[in-house]
Amino acid sequence: MSAEALKRVSYTERKAERSGEPLQVCRFYPFTYSLKPELSAVCPWSELVMLAEALGVRGAKGRSLRVNESAYKRLLVYAAVRQTLKSRGKVRELEEVVRSLDEYELHFWYSRFLSAAEKGRLALYRPARAFKVLHGLD
Repeated sequence: MSAEALKRVSYTERKAERSGEPLQVCRFYPFTYSLKPELSAVCPWSELVMLAEALGVRGAKGRSLRVNESAYKRLLVYAAVRQTLKSRGKVRELEEVVRSLDEYELHFWYSRFLSAAEKGRLALYRPARAFKVLHGLD
């Protein structure tokens, strides 16, 4: 039996610069004990945990989740697109779309968001917009 390497998703809270409201910034780490995240996105932690549970992930410990590769990719794509949505109806549609992605399409969007994240957080908006237009979430 081979043990699959787990990846880590966690969050921190910070205040919004303009409004001063608390924001939850989700961070995606490539390994359980990594120090530098691959991607950071502003996304409600409760929504991410609910999606993880729907994907079969158990054991959310406080501010951290340890997930397998497939769930990690789905959560990352969800968070990258979720930070650009405001409508609650669109958020539910996004969850359904992310859950229904096949492995090839999931890997494509995962790699797109990672390459954009290397350029900075604002560079995530362009592939997120493409994802929304393609899947009718715009």
